Amino acid sequence: MSAVEQFGDEQTITFRAPAGWGQRETPPEEPIHLLLLLRQDDPSPQRIPLPRLPVTIGRSPPADIVQEGGTVSRRHCQLSVQDERLLLTDLGSTNGTFVDGVRVEGAVALQDGALLAIGAHRLRYHRRSREEAAEAEAMDRELRDAAEYVASILPSPIDSGPVQAEWCYQPSARIGGDAFGYQWLDESHFAAFVLDVAGHGAAAALHAVSVVNVLRQRLLPGVDLRDPAAVIRQLNRMFPIERHNSLFFTIWYGVYDTARRKLSYATGGHHPAYLLSPGSGTPMPLATRNPSIGIVPDREMIAAQVDVPPGSALHLFSDGVFEIVDREGRQWQLEQVVRLLAGASPPGGPQHLYATVRAAARPGPLEDDFSAVVLRFS
Repeated sequence: MSAVEQFGDEQTITFRAPAGWGQRETPPEEPIHLLLLLRQDDPSPQRIPLPRLPVTIGRSPPADIVQEGGTVSRRHCQLSVQDERLLLTDLGSTNGTFVDGVRVEGAVALQDGALLAIGAHRLRYHRRSREEAAEAEAMDRELRDAAEYVASILPSPIDSGPVQAEWCYQPSARIGGDAFGYQWLDESHFAAFVLDVAGHGAAAALHAVSVVNVLRQRLLPGVDLRDPAAVIRQLNRMFPIERHNSLFFTIWYGVYDTARRKLSYATGGHHPAYLLSPGSGTPMPLATRNPSIGIVPDREMIAAQVDVPPGSALHLFSDGVFEIVDREGRQWQLEQVVRLLAGASPPGGPQHLYATVRAAARPGPLEDDFSAVVLRFS
């Protein structure tokens, strides 16, 4: 708007510019489209950015994104952009393309978080701003560093001596709330434990790491680590739920006396470990009735003891081993894993157990962390 002001014979002309006049308009930021390739044995999805569109997904070149396997057609589907929306079009594939469980007919606009099924492959679509994408990449780097640290505190397998140990660990997320460990306390006492923090992700992992470091560095003043009841009682004192962001955990803790061939053990809210002895077709459950760690105030804990015949094997595992949904949609319980242990001949190790559970579970990552430890007593 302009205005004219009169001062004698002079005229002063002023101009009032509209709000924002003369400022260069900033073009709206184009969204970033990306896919996450979900693999059942890898909790860290592969990121597939889509900087240029359209792209074709297929079994072999000239497809832009190659997904191998007989369930994927040579030219399976195409991703294109329209009005900043990502469109998926099936290209007449033999086995079809599915979005959130629905077979695609023609072109469909993808919503953020949509789950794509391309043959046997599963991909998650995300739409992000550049700032959100940068933050996600930084978080991924931090989570990778954290996962490497969690892996670094797990013990090495033991393949000789009076106690041999092997394990399998597969978190359901980038980092999880399971942890385990074992160590010689002295020349004749071998301690082992498995714990499971309620929840998933970084908070649960940090809590689990704290507990593991207390046990492996023997930071329980005044407590005999050969006494399982005293150990879990002191852990309950050290990790009350109100002082640890409402986190609590379950634990199985045991100590094997090589001279007496006795295994002392105590559990805090955890399901049993199972002892398989030669000549016995029935795994023996080992558990005691104590609450989960951190929930109740200081209280006495109880322990138990069992003889360990030569050639026995002790199976310790988290609930992620049996809390799965199988390919028929049935929810597993502890009894299914016990039957697997009883039916294995010869008794299998933790990697075999994981392969069996993985084959029985529905496709996709397991719903909870998988931790299994097997101790063998010569």
